[in-house]
Amino acid sequence: MSTRSGTTCRERILALTDREAPDLLGLYRAFHASPELSGTEEETAGRLAGALEEAGCTVTRGIGGHGLVGTLENGDGPVVMLRADMDALPIREETGLPYASLRPGVMHACGHDLHMTSLVGAARVLAASRECWQGTVLFVGQPAEEIVAGAKRMIADGLFERFPKPDCAVAVHAGPDIGVGHVGTRAGILSAGGESVDLLVRGVGGHAAHPDRTRDPIVLTAETVLALQTIRSREIDPNDFFVLSIGAVHGGIKHNAIPDEVALKVNLRYHRRRVRDQGLAAVRRIAAGTALAAGVPTERMPVVTVIDESVPPLITDAALTEKCSAGIEECLGTGAVIEIPPLSGSEDFAVFGEVGIPLAYYRIGTKSDESGDAYLHSSHFAPDPAPAIRTGTVVLAASVIACARHP
Repeated sequence: MSTRSGTTCRERILALTDREAPDLLGLYRAFHASPELSGTEEETAGRLAGALEEAGCTVTRGIGGHGLVGTLENGDGPVVMLRADMDALPIREETGLPYASLRPGVMHACGHDLHMTSLVGAARVLAASRECWQGTVLFVGQPAEEIVAGAKRMIADGLFERFPKPDCAVAVHAGPDIGVGHVGTRAGILSAGGESVDLLVRGVGGHAAHPDRTRDPIVLTAETVLALQTIRSREIDPNDFFVLSIGAVHGGIKHNAIPDEVALKVNLRYHRRRVRDQGLAAVRRIAAGTALAAGVPTERMPVVTVIDESVPPLITDAALTEKCSAGIEECLGTGAVIEIPPLSGSEDFAVFGEVGIPLAYYRIGTKSDESGDAYLHSSHFAPDPAPAIRTGTVVLAASVIACARHP
């Protein structure tokens, strides 16, 4: 399709993206230098809201905490939602970058600074290329993704009552295992569901000189941890994805005192609900059975609590993914979109799919000689931002045009 000036929409998108590149890079560095933890993204949300307003959006703040929505209208047509997460991680940055985090112990180590900058880039490109699309775009800045709570909070706060429910939604994420200039996606299950479980192993404490008078929860915890690892190898179908990890073990404060209890933090990853249910049932059974075998009194049986940091698997819509991918390759070139295998990580963008919105999701390649080998959530994660911002901006803008192309 050609614009009124005779250029194609592809040429228009690329030209606008390149025009905005220097300013977007400055915005990225500002985001990176001022990270905020989940639920505290006040300054970040303010910066993102201001940038979206400057791009021509009408912005509503304070949705589900520090969440926000920028609305860009362009006549009748579909409603397309673009989402970027805003929170950072409790990690001390060790990149040595000149724009490294100014907040000790807090870092954008998962690319959310890249996602927000790409969202702003797409808003600028779409606002300046209205001849290429029609409809409404919702630019969603979502808080608290790292604790997989932000999407639920925004929906509970009336996101889709206060704004039109989208016909589809698209998001991007940094992909340090994908080469610069490429984007990865797939139809169907793209990333894992996750459950976080608090497991309290209880025993009977006492003097370390008389372990016979106790029911030692330290030893019981060691046995439980090893037994839990057999769930994957001996209970779950080998053809199904399942991971169980122990993230923390806390128990005891004195060398010669056996404690009464030990607290474990357990994480489950899965691709299918029935596997999740099977895994949780096995955790409960093994914890109770191991305690019973150790002679723990009935009133001191372990306590298993699934905490409110759950997220479903991310399942993308095949037709939407095919449509968006075609539009992306129209801009970035044939072969720019590659199919990736299902991921073991989790992403609460999946929650929007649970309310009936078709989803498409793209991993933006950041792997290069300059970026090093650091993966997401590493204190050394330092992607080369300029090409990643360019790709992310094009992916989001091209996806909207593919879904809401002007006739």
